Amino acid sequence: MRITVGGFTDISTIDAGNLLAFTVFFQGCKKRCPGCHNPELQPFDGGMELDIRQIKDRIWRNRDWYEAVVLAGGEPLEQPEALEDLLEFLRGTNIESWLYTGYEPDEIPATIKELADVIVAGPYRQDLHAEGFPASSNQRVVRRHED
Repeated sequence: MRITVGGFTDISTIDAGNLLAFTVFFQGCKKRCPGCHNPELQPFDGGMELDIRQIKDRIWRNRDWYEAVVLAGGEPLEQPEALEDLLEFLRGTNIESWLYTGYEPDEIPATIKELADVIVAGPYRQDLHAEGFPASSNQRVVRRHED
């Protein structure tokens, strides 16, 4: 399976509640939120196309270090098959999965909601910018099996 990514952060302590995390930045987003944190990830014709096994191998090699994997963007739900595949892979590890999406909780497919440990849902709204987490006050943090 192929995935288009804008890049990675090998070590992050800010995107997953202070857990030591690896971040995958999905390329492409049609939402175009004003004030987007990653506007360079919005175009669908950017980034690099990889075999998803390359990302899984990278995570697996460092599984003893990572406490979480963050799936951000762009918009991960623009590549739903790749997103689901990564989330299924992570369920078989001791690594927590965090999904950042501009979609509202009721717009997220049930399979994705079942697989992700933590979802930060809702579009970024510059007029509702918040200091801290999440980035705007309309965004909702949903833990698996909560709605």
